[in-house]
Amino acid sequence: MTISASLVDDLREAVASGGLSVAYQPQFALGPDGVSRTPAAVEGLCRWTNGADGDVPPATFIPLAERAHMVEEIDLLVLAQAAAQVARWQQAGHTVGLATNASPSHITFDYADGVISRLDELSIDPASVMIEITESPSPQLLPVMDGPLQRLRAFGVGISIDDFGSRDTTIEMIEALPIDEVKIDRSLTQRTDAAAAHIVEDVVDRARRHGWRVVAEGIETDADLARARAWGCDRGQGYLLGAPMDAEALERLLDA
Repeated sequence: MTISASLVDDLREAVASGGLSVAYQPQFALGPDGVSRTPAAVEGLCRWTNGADGDVPPATFIPLAERAHMVEEIDLLVLAQAAAQVARWQQAGHTVGLATNASPSHITFDYADGVISRLDELSIDPASVMIEITESPSPQLLPVMDGPLQRLRAFGVGISIDDFGSRDTTIEMIEALPIDEVKIDRSLTQRTDAAAAHIVEDVVDRARRHGWRVVAEGIETDADLARARAWGCDRGQGYLLGAPMDAEALERLLDA
């Protein structure tokens, strides 16, 4: 789509007026016997429909939000809306967790306190919430992030590294972070070569030693799923298992 000159202003208005929505993509537990019947967790994903422009892809508006210094506000809005929905599902008896994204550009003590405040207001179990640190922009391993991440973990929130393998982050860099999960990017999970398998198997091996969970992203074919299970990934996410959907559709999966 063509980016209009006013798109940043439109995005700012959408943030201020509640014009953003959340889609939920399910994650399923993987095991030797197959895939769990109901989702183990959902990832809350920001969506934006902008008048005449229609649906604006996240690949378009998230970089705009970064440049306009709105991404922290958007991340917290998505967290609050998604956590409120997941809290309702939990209160209805569903054992389901929540994952939401956070740009490394705003992993500060103020952000950590904002997350804690919102989760506290909702009375959601923080242990069921995972904050996924995206690999774009790439310098997510700055030392200044350690303190805020430790504060979130002390509250009970899990920390995940998203899209591992898509950029320059190495497993050794990740080992220096206080994390609970690694998500393997589709650029690895959809490959069939021995080099990709070696990388993923190394991540899984280190995850076992450190107590991390490993999530395979981008599962779109039966072959992708079979590889993820063979590698020992704990969870899977992708269009084969479930596309991003609204809360009503996700609830039908939980009730299955």
